[in-house]
Amino acid sequence: MSDSVPVELSAAEALGLAARARAAAQAPQLVPTWYGATFAAGFSLYGLGLGYALWADASWLAGVLGAVFAAASGALGAVVTRRGGVARGWTPGYGGPMTRWVVLVFAGALAVAGVVRLLGADARGTFGSAGVTAGALFWLAMVRVNARIRREAEGV
Repeated sequence: MSDSVPVELSAAEALGLAARARAAAQAPQLVPTWYGATFAAGFSLYGLGLGYALWADASWLAGVLGAVFAAASGALGAVVTRRGGVARGWTPGYGGPMTRWVVLVFAGALAVAGVVRLLGADARGTFGSAGVTAGALFWLAMVRVNARIRREAEGV
């Protein structure tokens, strides 16, 4: 037998408790800490591999690396979605910030690649620096996402 004591709630208290429970269940969860780091490594390795493939005139390898990176990205996204993180559907209020962060990741990578190319780097240096930059910026973006989720959770 259980030693729990039944608690009687008024209808208004029960409805309030149910509303808070529903809001908590629908609130975005933190992105796992490994997610940003994993993508940082993935972007870096992809950029370095792509640079080497293009430098060595092995365009077939560039295609293979792209396919592998796309498959791994999809798998990681599925894991985080199933875990119930911020990637769980389009969480209201996160579409705009997520879009901005993704655009900043790619814009930053392109800017660094452009500067490195202007400085005379070959494909290895250009794409490698772009990959490492994209990885670092993506990791920073995930840290920012988690910070926003924490701030909003504390404000509720």
